[in-house]
Amino acid sequence: MRRRKKYDLYFVITLLLLSIGYFVYSHMSAESRGVENYAAALEDYKKSDYEKAYSKFNKVPSGSTLKNSALFRQARCATNMGKKELSIKKYNRIVRSNSKTAILPISEYNMATLMYELGDNDAKKHFSKIIKKYPTSDYAIASNYYLGLIQLNKMPKNENRINKAKQKALVYFKTYLENAPDGRFAISCIDEIKKLNINLTNYDNLLIAKAYYKNGEYEKAKDYLNKTTLAESWSDFAKNEYKLGNNEKGNYYTELGLKQHSVNTSQEDVFEVIDNYISTFPSRKDGILKLYSLNLTQTGADYIGYLNCNEVVENNYKEACFRTLYEKYPDGQFSADSLYNVFIAKYLQKKYYDAQRLGFLHLKKFENVNSSPAVTYFMGKIAYKLKHYDSANLRFKQVIEKYPDTYYAYRANYNLYKDDGVLPFLELNEKPVVFPYKKSLDNNLVVKLAYLGDYDLVEELCKKDKFIQSWIAYEKGDYTISAVLARNAMEELEIKPTFEDLRWRLVYPTHYYDIVDKVKGSNNPIIIESIIKEESHFNPKAKSIVGASGLMQLMPSTYNEVVNQHSLPTDLSKEVANITAGSLYYTNLKKALGNKDLYAISAYNGGIGSVNNWFSKLIYNDADEFVEQIPYPETKNYVKKVFRTYWMYGNIY
Repeated sequence: MRRRKKYDLYFVITLLLLSIGYFVYSHMSAESRGVENYAAALEDYKKSDYEKAYSKFNKVPSGSTLKNSALFRQARCATNMGKKELSIKKYNRIVRSNSKTAILPISEYNMATLMYELGDNDAKKHFSKIIKKYPTSDYAIASNYYLGLIQLNKMPKNENRINKAKQKALVYFKTYLENAPDGRFAISCIDEIKKLNINLTNYDNLLIAKAYYKNGEYEKAKDYLNKTTLAESWSDFAKNEYKLGNNEKGNYYTELGLKQHSVNTSQEDVFEVIDNYISTFPSRKDGILKLYSLNLTQTGADYIGYLNCNEVVENNYKEACFRTLYEKYPDGQFSADSLYNVFIAKYLQKKYYDAQRLGFLHLKKFENVNSSPAVTYFMGKIAYKLKHYDSANLRFKQVIEKYPDTYYAYRANYNLYKDDGVLPFLELNEKPVVFPYKKSLDNNLVVKLAYLGDYDLVEELCKKDKFIQSWIAYEKGDYTISAVLARNAMEELEIKPTFEDLRWRLVYPTHYYDIVDKVKGSNNPIIIESIIKEESHFNPKAKSIVGASGLMQLMPSTYNEVVNQHSLPTDLSKEVANITAGSLYYTNLKKALGNKDLYAISAYNGGIGSVNNWFSKLIYNDADEFVEQIPYPETKNYVKKVFRTYWMYGNIY
């Protein structure tokens, strides 16, 4: 009996192992077949052969993680073939699956819109469900538009109920305009509101005006702005007049609003209006001085004061200006930068103890602001000047650890390892730009779709992920858009990833580096690549207001001079010619300026005449003191950007 029980146990274990093996095999088989069939179907879909694609997507097995994506694609195929009922069925299968993936909300939204088009009463239920389950999604915002239409389509006969129904529809349309004033349904919402033929409040009229403005309908925006009060709409009046080219009127509204009404206006709007105002003057300085002379006290006064201080060139006056600004607005938006400017002034005056006291105050009061890396770095330099070498090295290490993607991390690295030279990186090991995540929270679905080349669906599922949007732009060849999207996304991250993170390659791609490396001459190729990135963001067709063009933004006269001087062949492609001429021009600058990259980069932006002038006027002992005293804010920032980019390329590649 015991032997029989033993055999029974062996049998059960064997059966269990066989079952597990079969399950694993069938799952792996389903996944591999799913990938194979999905890829084949996608090829037909891209060729607009929707019948073939529909049939092949149907072959993706239920056990595959791609099944819901295949159902989604089948629904799209059916829609394109004019079979809306069939499309609804496919979307409904996804919705009923209660999948946790990002494909569910878009599926339910697409299904609801098709149901609405077919007059199905259940559309309302699904739109309401989307708003409840995914309140911050684009699909929830768009659902408000459809719910407004549904409300109007079922208008009651009783007059009191008609008014209530109109008000309810108005709320839906207004909700859409509040959340998406430049959305695809914005103008349609306005048209529907007009049809309601009901009295609108000041807020309603302003909402419509803002939507018209966002959609470039400036004359229509003006009509609705005129139905509002100036006290609540002055910034919109001003912005709209600037867009219409009426600078005089725009300036009138700006001055009036800043004097009387800016206290109730958002800082963002106030700053935008101030920038528009300044741009109407022959020079920025003229516009800033005009605003400064108004002696404003409401919102925006600190911004005008900050702009004015930045225009001051003489160091003593600059320090006094920023000190006054800091004392007047100690907790304002520009207080950290104002205190930093007083701090750096003391450093440049060699008043190290005064500077140190201000540095301690800055680091204690302001945490992780734009000026934090600079203050931490110069606190290290002060410690070194005072012969506190361990403390100095600790500060330099803090900069590299806390702010690794900054210009000051590059400078801190130099101060820690001076024996390695000013430019520690001499060449790049190119790595391809790939999908920015090794894993996805979506059970690897997005990753699989990305590598299968289903960019449209990935874009739909990841609308709010700028890194993925950047990668899609890259895959489509829109390199400039890709680099800008990735840069903006990285700036939004409070904690930056390590340099091995794949997202950095999107921010700092190595476009044209193969050309740069061939034509670099005696230049460091990473410096030339960095100049290209900062000058044009890899757009070979880039052209500035003053006429500089191409990847390295050369003026026509400069380009022709270099071409003639070096007898460059005329059959070079535009990209090769531009980079070659730019590299040779940079070489000329460098030779004329003591063979120093710092001065050559400064001259590339500010002009060689300016740099030679600074040599005679500025008092400095090292590169840091020179950079911090560059009188042109644009050139100072440019130098820091190029060296920061150089530093980042070196670390990433």
